[in-house]
Amino acid sequence: MTSATIQNLPDHQVFLNFRGFDVRYCFISHLEKALRDAKITVFVDEDAARGEDLTVLFQQIEKSNMALVVFSRTYMESEWCLDELVKIKERVDKGKLVAIPIFYKVDADELKEFLDKACETHGKVYATHILEKWKAALECIKSKMGLTLENGKKSKEAGFIEIIVDHVMQSLKNVPPLEGEKPEMASPFGIEHRIKQVEEKLDFDRCDKTRYVGIVGMHGIGKTTLATELFNRYEHKFCRCVNFLNVREKLKTYGADRARKKFLEDLLQVTNISDDEATHGCLESKLLSSKVFVVLDDVSSASQIEVLLGNRNWIKEGSRIVITTRDRVFITELDTNPYVVPRLNLEDGLRYFSFYAFEDHICKPEMGNYMQMSIEFVDYARGNPLALRELGKDLRGKSETQWKSLLHTPAKCPHNIIQNLLKISYSELTQQEKDVFLDIACFFRSEDEYYARSLLGSGHSESVQAAREITDLSHKFFISISGGCVEMHDLLHTFAMELCSSTSCGVNQEKRRLCNSNYIVAALHGKMETNNVRGISLDMSKVTHMPLNKLVFTNMCNLRYLKLYSSTCPRECKSDCKLNFPDGLSFPLEGVRYIDWLKFPLKELPPDFNPMNLVDLRLPYSNIEQVWKVSKETPKLKWVDLNNSRMLQKFSGFSKAPNLLRLNLEGCTSLDCLSEEMKTMERLVFLNLRGCTSLRCLPKINLSSLTTLILSGCLKLREFQLISENIEYLYLDGTAIKDLPTDIVKLQRLILLNLKECRRLENIPQCIGKLKALRELILSGCSNLKSFPNLGDTMENFRVLLLDGTSIDEMPKIMSGSNSLSFLRRLSFRKNDLISKLGSDISQLYHLKWLDLKYCKNLRSLSTLPPNLQCLDAHGCISLQIVTSPLAFLMPTEDIHSMFIFTNCCKLNKAAKNDIASHILRKCRLISDDHHNESFVFRALIGTCYPGYEVPPWFSHQAFSSVLEPKLPPHWCDNKFVGLALCAIVSFCDYKDQKNRLLVKCTCEFENLDASYSRFSVPVGGWFEPGNEPRTIESDHVFIGYISWLNIKKLQEEENKKGCVPSKAKLRFVVTDGTGEEITQCEVVKCGFGLVYEPDDEVSNVVSLAAAGMSINGEQTTFTSDKGECPVESPTTANSTKGNDMFVQGNV
Repeated sequence: MTSATIQNLPDHQVFLNFRGFDVRYCFISHLEKALRDAKITVFVDEDAARGEDLTVLFQQIEKSNMALVVFSRTYMESEWCLDELVKIKERVDKGKLVAIPIFYKVDADELKEFLDKACETHGKVYATHILEKWKAALECIKSKMGLTLENGKKSKEAGFIEIIVDHVMQSLKNVPPLEGEKPEMASPFGIEHRIKQVEEKLDFDRCDKTRYVGIVGMHGIGKTTLATELFNRYEHKFCRCVNFLNVREKLKTYGADRARKKFLEDLLQVTNISDDEATHGCLESKLLSSKVFVVLDDVSSASQIEVLLGNRNWIKEGSRIVITTRDRVFITELDTNPYVVPRLNLEDGLRYFSFYAFEDHICKPEMGNYMQMSIEFVDYARGNPLALRELGKDLRGKSETQWKSLLHTPAKCPHNIIQNLLKISYSELTQQEKDVFLDIACFFRSEDEYYARSLLGSGHSESVQAAREITDLSHKFFISISGGCVEMHDLLHTFAMELCSSTSCGVNQEKRRLCNSNYIVAALHGKMETNNVRGISLDMSKVTHMPLNKLVFTNMCNLRYLKLYSSTCPRECKSDCKLNFPDGLSFPLEGVRYIDWLKFPLKELPPDFNPMNLVDLRLPYSNIEQVWKVSKETPKLKWVDLNNSRMLQKFSGFSKAPNLLRLNLEGCTSLDCLSEEMKTMERLVFLNLRGCTSLRCLPKINLSSLTTLILSGCLKLREFQLISENIEYLYLDGTAIKDLPTDIVKLQRLILLNLKECRRLENIPQCIGKLKALRELILSGCSNLKSFPNLGDTMENFRVLLLDGTSIDEMPKIMSGSNSLSFLRRLSFRKNDLISKLGSDISQLYHLKWLDLKYCKNLRSLSTLPPNLQCLDAHGCISLQIVTSPLAFLMPTEDIHSMFIFTNCCKLNKAAKNDIASHILRKCRLISDDHHNESFVFRALIGTCYPGYEVPPWFSHQAFSSVLEPKLPPHWCDNKFVGLALCAIVSFCDYKDQKNRLLVKCTCEFENLDASYSRFSVPVGGWFEPGNEPRTIESDHVFIGYISWLNIKKLQEEENKKGCVPSKAKLRFVVTDGTGEEITQCEVVKCGFGLVYEPDDEVSNVVSLAAAGMSINGEQTTFTSDKGECPVESPTTANSTKGNDMFVQGNV
C-alpha cells in the first residue's frame, strides 16, 4: 500500500475498543499517539460527541477497517465494551473488519472466567441471549492471533506499543478498501517480497551500526516506489528522517549549496538555517544527537552523495541511509551488494497493466482477445511498471482493432513520458558508451558476451579496455548480461532504434547506423551522404535485385559493421544475392570490424580491402572460390564462417591470422584439401569441416589449441590424420575410414568420439581403453564392425557406449573388478540382428541407467539386469521368450524410477510375463524412503508394458472396462501405505495411423463420506520415440505403473484423529498422444487398481533372497516369518482404511 492509498482510507481507519477505567489515561493515550504519529487514523470514544448513545459507536465501527480490542482485567465489567465486541464480531464474520486482540497484563485463558463472573452480575439485568452473544464474541476475538503484554513488565510498555504499531501497519497493507472506495493509483503488486528483501539488508532490529543500502535498477522499475514505501513504514522509528526525492533534478535546478541547505532543513525540520550554517560541519552537534533515516532518490553520481552527505561524520551510529540510482558503480563504495529491483512477474504485471487499461481494472479470461493481447503487451514491457502504466493508459477505452494495430507496431510504447526519461539517462552517458549502446541495439543484441566485447571495445588492447563500455552499460542498466549473452530490454531497444532513425539527433548525424531498408537503398544509390555511416543492417528479403556501382562503398570511410541478411530465410533459398556488381567491387576500407554478407556474389573479396581491424568474417552460401589470392595482415580476426560456400576450392590467404579462434567451412563441397599455412593458427579452438564431401585428407600440422574437430560427412576421407593432441570432441561420423590410427592414444583429453555410420570401419584398436577422459563412444551404424575389444584398463569417465546397428554378435566382456565398462550409464544394441543373449555379467554394470535393445530380432533370452537400471527398451525383440528371474537385482534402499518396455515381444512365455509383473510389485514395495518427503507430489516411479490380455491377479480391484469404482474401507492410507499400483489392458487393433509418442494415463477421484474430494491424473506408462519413427504395436498390451504418494505420513497423523471415514474411488484410464490429445482408436478393455504398502521388517530383510529363489513357472512363492506364511507377490490386503482428508489440497 502506497502513501497515496493510505491518504484515501476512511476517516476512522482503526477503532480502539477498551475499558477506560483500566487503560484510558496511560496505555491507550500512548498507543493512540503512536498510531497517529505513524499517520494511522484512529477513533477512540473521546472523539464522539458527549451524550451520544452506543449507536454512534456502532456507526464508527462500520466505518473502520480494523479494530484493536484491548482486553484488560476489568474489561468484562463494561457492558458497552461487550456490546462493541459483539458488533466487531459481526463485521469480522462478514469479512469487512480485521480484529486484533491486545492482551494487556491479562492472560487469554483468564478472560472466560472474568466474563462468567461479570455475567453473574449482568445476568440480573440482561436476557440470556445477550449473555450468549457476549460469550460468542469473546471466544471469536480472543482466538485470533494477537499481542500480549505480560503482567509485571511495565518497563516494556513502550516497546510493546512499538510492536503494536508495526503489526497494525503491516496488517493494513492487506486490508481491502471499504465499499465505494477506489484507490487512485494501482497497488504496487509484488512489492511485499521486495520490501522483505530490502528489510533484511537494512536490519532495523540492530541499532549499533549505520547501514547504507543501494536500490538500483533501470528507469521505471519501481526504485522510488520501493524506497518510499520503506520510508513510510519505518520513519516512526527515527526522530529525524527525510525522503529526499529527485536528487539529480534538484541539484541541477538549485545547485549544490541550495540543495544541501534544503536537505538539512528537511532533516532537522526547520526552515531558518542561514546560508553560512548550511554545512554538515556547522550543524554536526545537532545532527549527531539523533539517529536518522534518509532516503536519497534518483542519485546519478557519487558527487551528488558527497554534496548531501558530506564526509558522513555527522551520521550517528544506528542510522539508515537508502539511495536509489540507475548506476550501480558508484554506489558500491557504500553498499558492495546493492539491491537490484526485479521486474514484475507475469501475474503481477498483468494485474498492474489491467488496472490502467480497463475501466473495472481487471482483465478476465472471458474477454477473449483482450486477455491474449494484454499478455503480449505485458511481455513486451518485461515487467517494467512505468511502461505497463503508460501502455495501459494509452490503450484504455480503445477498440480491439486499435489494440491490434499498436501491438504490431515496432515501437509499441510511444508515450513521451518514457521516451523523455530514457533520453535523460542516455544524455548522461559518455560518447563511447552511447556508440556501444546503439551498436548493440542495431547489430549485436543477444550475442555472446565475449563476442560482443571483441567487436565493440573502443580500445586497442585485448582484454580490459575492450570490455569497459559493455561493463559500464551493464552497471547503468542499459544492457544486461544473461546466460553469457548481451541482452537489452525491449523498451531500451525501441528507444535506441528511434534514436538511430532520427535525423534530429546530432550524434546520429555524425555516426549513422542504417537499419531502414529505404534509407539503405538510397545510400547505396548515392542519394545521401555516406561518409558518416557507421553501420548497415539490410534485410534483403525487403528489397529487389539491384545492380550497384563498383564504388558504392568507397566513401564510407567510417564503416565498421556491414550486415546483409534475410529475415524470412537464413539461406535466402529463393534467390541469389540481390546486390549485384557487374563491374566488380572496390572496398578500400580499413576500419571494418564485422562483415556478415549472405550469398556474397563475387568469387573473392576485393583486393583493395584492408582487413587490419576485421574481427568477424561471415560469408555463408557465397559464390566465393577463394577469399584472397595472397595472405593479408589480419591480427584481430577471430571468427571466419564460409559455410555452404560450395564454390570454395581452397582455403588460403590466412597465414597471418594468429588469433583466429573458430573456422567454419561446413558444406564447402568443392574443398578437397586444407593448406599447410594453417599451422600458424596457434589459437584455433574450433574447426568445422562437416559435409566437405570432396575433402580427402588433412594437412600434417599441429594445431595446439584445437579442442573441437568436426569431419562429419566427409565421404572421401579414408584416413584420419592427427592434427592436435588436445582435441576434446572428435566427429568422424559418416567418413570412409576403415580404422583408427594407433597414435589416437595421444588424445588424453578426448571426451567424445563419434564414429556413427562409418560403414567401412572394421575394428576398434585396443588402445582405445587408454583414453582416460573418454565419456562417450558412438559406433551406431558401423555395420562392418564385428567385435569390440576387451578393455582391461580403468576408464572412470566412460559413460556412453552406442553399438546399435553394428555386427557385434556378443556382449563386450565385462572384466571382474573395475574396468572400462564399469561406469557406463548408457548402452545400446538397437537393431542388432546377431546378438542372441546378453552375458550374465551385465548385472555387474551397477551404474547402468539406460539399455536399448529395440529390434534385436535374434535376442532370445534376457539375463538378470543391473539394479539401478532406469529404462530397458526391448521393443520389437520378436524372438525374446525367456526373462531370467529375478529380472533385476533389488536393493532395499533404492528409490529411483524405472521403466521396462517389452512391446511387440510376442513370444514372451507366461512365466516371463509373470516374472516381469512380479518384479514391478517387489520393487515398488521396497520404496520406503520417498513417501516421507515433505512435499505433496504424485510421481510415476516404476512401470512396464508387454503383450497380453490379463490383469495380474495381485491387483485387488479389476474391471472389464476403462473405468473402475472401488469402495475403500476405513484406514486404507495407514502409515505403511506408499502408493498406488495401476494396470490397463490396451487394444491397438483399430490404431492404424500410429505415431512416435503414446501415454496411458489414469484420472483418479477419491471421495470421502464427509464430502471431501480429490482428483488428480497420473501416468501409467508409454513412450516417446525421438525423430519421426513410429512405434507400431501389433496386439493388446498390458501397462502397469506404480505411483508414489508423497507426504502421506504427515497427513495420516491428522486422519487418525477423525476416526473411521471410509472412502470410495473412481479411476478412468485413457490413451493419449503425449500432448494431452486422447487417441480414441486405442481402447482400454480392462483395468486394475491396487494399494501398495511397505512390507514388514522381516519381509524387507529377506526379500532379495526370496526373489533370487523364486520359481519362474509363474507360481506364487512364499516364505515363512514369525507372523506366518507371507506371499511375496501379493499386496498387503486393503482391509483397513482411513478417512480421505489426506487429500487436503484437493478438498472442495
